[in-house]
Amino acid sequence: MIEQRHMAQKIRRLVADLPVELVGSLAAALGEAGASDWPALRTGVMSTVAQPDVREQVGRFLDFWQANAPGVSPDSVALSLMAAVQVEEYHRGYQKLELVWTGPDSQVIPLRRTDQALLQLINSAQKRLHVVSFAVYKPQAIIQALINAAQRGVSIAIYLETPDASEGKITHDTIKALGRRVAQAARIYVWPLARRLRDAQGRHGSLHAKVALADAQSMLISSANLTGHAMTLNMEMGLLVHGGELPAQVEAHLQRLVEQGVFELV
Repeated sequence: MIEQRHMAQKIRRLVADLPVELVGSLAAALGEAGASDWPALRTGVMSTVAQPDVREQVGRFLDFWQANAPGVSPDSVALSLMAAVQVEEYHRGYQKLELVWTGPDSQVIPLRRTDQALLQLINSAQKRLHVVSFAVYKPQAIIQALINAAQRGVSIAIYLETPDASEGKITHDTIKALGRRVAQAARIYVWPLARRLRDAQGRHGSLHAKVALADAQSMLISSANLTGHAMTLNMEMGLLVHGGELPAQVEAHLQRLVEQGVFELV
């Protein structure tokens, strides 16, 4: 049983790392191998893999199988691979995650720029858009994208920190920074000072979240405010979420906070 559990773990990792089509080829090769001896089976499976790095990974998997679970048949491994593929395809289609980054590029992993990710999310909205930010200062491209969204009928809710509501924690007028056209097209919410948590010294919290949501289907969570520097110059990191339950859950969370009076319409 322990050997089978280890095999299941190896299969899961292999399927997560490889293209679905390649895993299908491996499963087909195993199914055709039948009762072949081990050297013939290994040679037949390896012949389906062209890329050297992938061949090495598949070879390690086959050697682990032979050394640790030789009693598991090729048909069983083939069926397990195909079942794991079905689960992996479901999860890949169900939710997609992308790293978002503004700052120096290390060239280590592929990264989306914060402004590009936010613009994509705003431009994709067809029905509802929620934007939460602590600071706002001259994000011209973002402002134009919000105006365009309003013109195509998107319902926009923006949640901001303001000088009055923050009791001076932020000094510039965030609503004014968005511009008259956005302010008129969107519902602007603030977190009233009277509804904020305070510590023993009387210090209150800030609206420090940075979130954007489109149609309860896509969500950007980032360290970046709606400022030109945050979009182009600062080091900022975030996560772009497509699909899954989280975007809808966060939208419901914001809407409930509005209903409870935690957020107040300006």
